[in-house]
Amino acid sequence: MGQTFPKTRRVISSQRFTLALRTGACAADGCLVVFVVPADSERSPNVTRLGITIPKKTGNAVIRNQWKRWIRESFRTQCGNIPAGYDLIVRPKKGARGDWKSIQKSLPVMARKAIKRLSAGS
Repeated sequence: MGQTFPKTRRVISSQRFTLALRTGACAADGCLVVFVVPADSERSPNVTRLGITIPKKTGNAVIRNQWKRWIRESFRTQCGNIPAGYDLIVRPKKGARGDWKSIQKSLPVMARKAIKRLSAGS
């Protein structure tokens, strides 16, 4: 994927966010909460996309933007470790203290766990 994060890899639609949060499978650890739904079959079924939501309770704008950068970079560098064909919505766990290493470890593990739960529930 290179050094960019193109729009084809982003969940932008509020409907997809709502769908994932209400009906998607969820996995969490001490750092991140990951919601997963299957990707749109008509858009790009073989691409995993990322959506990030950071509540204001997480901290001020500087802290929230730092979380977003860490999550995006972790997704971009480890996209090959996450199965294709899903939309991921990621947010920090309530009260979590973010750092690059914990997010780097947590994202692919939680994504695979949520996808496994989604597959088991179908």
